Amino acid sequence: MSLLNDARVRRTWLAHLMCEVPTAGPRFALTFDDGPSPRNTPVLLEVLARHRARATFFVMTARLRRHADLVRRMAAAGHEIGIHGGIHLPGWSLPRFWFDRELKEAIAAVIAVMGRRPRHYRAPFGLLTPVHVRWARAQGLTAVLGSIYPRDHEARTAAQIVAQVEPRLGPGSIVILHDSNALWDADRSATVGAVDAILDAAAGLGLEAVTVEELVAAGAP
Repeated sequence: MSLLNDARVRRTWLAHLMCEVPTAGPRFALTFDDGPSPRNTPVLLEVLARHRARATFFVMTARLRRHADLVRRMAAAGHEIGIHGGIHLPGWSLPRFWFDRELKEAIAAVIAVMGRRPRHYRAPFGLLTPVHVRWARAQGLTAVLGSIYPRDHEARTAAQIVAQVEPRLGPGSIVILHDSNALWDADRSATVGAVDAILDAAAGLGLEAVTVEELVAAGAP
């Protein structure tokens, strides 16, 4: 079980990161790291479209450039493109010059492909120090973590993932999932299957799946 599932941890240790938006009403956000993946992302897009759901994809810089047409397809379907950096080292471990370079290159890549700046950043492995969060903010980015982390990259079945997500799903939740792997294009069929079931469960709870950007807007005073 992830420490993110403990509300006390989110309020204290992770208060400097966006973990959830409880004021967003009957909405939640599905987010995906490490893509885009020509193997998994198109299938995932079909599932999301079937449920009329929108999501946020935190993409790797090189993969964004390599699969630019796929990224544009994601955006055309209403999904948000955030950044995950170019290397998969913990963001909190990087010195300022390296951290800034990572973000600047990722921002430039999104602008080149999408024609607009990204607004949200999830660091590899999620965690950042308050100082790193300020550095990200200086580049116009909000650092996002999440409130539900089912460790889908370790799960063998969709049911294992759903069992970790469904009981914790609520207004303003941000769910951390993966549509690829930092090192290779891993099979994420369990995640895709879980998303289908999670969206069914969310509908039963009266929750709409939106992008992180939409979640923030809905929760604004």
